[in-house]
Amino acid sequence: MAEEKSSALEAIADSISGLPAPVETSFFKAVSHLIGSATAIPAAWLKRPAQAINDVTAARSTVSAVLAKGVAESALNDPAIMQLAMEIYLPSAVRKARNRVQIAQKAAEYTVDQVGKTNSSEAAPPDDDWMNKFMRLADDASSEQLQNLFARILAGEVMRNGSFSLSTLRTVSELDKSTAEDFSLVWSKSVGGAVDYNEEFARGEWFSRWKRMAEAGLMAQTKINQFLPPYRPVYNGDALWSPMSAGTTLLRVHFSQECNASWQCIEFTRIGRELGSILEEPDYPANIRIAARKLSGKVGIKRIEMITRGLQIEVIA
Repeated sequence: MAEEKSSALEAIADSISGLPAPVETSFFKAVSHLIGSATAIPAAWLKRPAQAINDVTAARSTVSAVLAKGVAESALNDPAIMQLAMEIYLPSAVRKARNRVQIAQKAAEYTVDQVGKTNSSEAAPPDDDWMNKFMRLADDASSEQLQNLFARILAGEVMRNGSFSLSTLRTVSELDKSTAEDFSLVWSKSVGGAVDYNEEFARGEWFSRWKRMAEAGLMAQTKINQFLPPYRPVYNGDALWSPMSAGTTLLRVHFSQECNASWQCIEFTRIGRELGSILEEPDYPANIRIAARKLSGKVGIKRIEMITRGLQIEVIA
């Protein structure tokens, strides 16, 4: 019975207790805003399967027919009773409340996971406009996949305020399963804000996947060339160029004055980069290594190195 009396907000608060103060305070404020009037949902709901909620709703609908006549007049004259009636009898209210609570619960898990990976002192609650938009979209996030995405976004916004634009929230809310899966595959090839343009993306399945991502606003419509910086010799008569970097890995190219190499890539849009930031991190060193090998042998390329923090410099060519 004690569990039944515990609110959803209290259950979620317990799961983040002990985190650094800026994180705990910011997350609690965001979740309090998200759950709102649903804070009285019993914690047991978090563990009860969806069918059980439907059964409760059906049972209440049955007795509502008996009660409706007696409470109708009072409800019309009492906003509090009217609000209570909506929360008790309307299936959509139950669904939306449950969606928000489930997102909040998942967001707590992701926030705990991020502590230690990011600077906790930068944690701050999302601003009200952002949070209001998030809440409206969270109402309809019924699938587990979408709830996971929204939960990761909320956790990321708490840890790094301003990380996710309103456009990204809207795009994520409209993602279908196939688009999300396609994006995950393309993101796995990222070398940091872009993918290397190669034969895969020139035709066939990966070309089609790229175009679908472009239509969804996640990738650029066309590939671009990244050119050499001005020639300024700084190392044994060679200039240096860093065409790509991601995570803790940086590519460094030594080139001579006669070099005219360039790197072709397909950039992710801002929305694509923000969405990618909540997915599993790609194997950046492996992706950069593959892209770098295409540059070797070009006129004027003297040396290609991959530098990863904490590791020895890897000479690629």
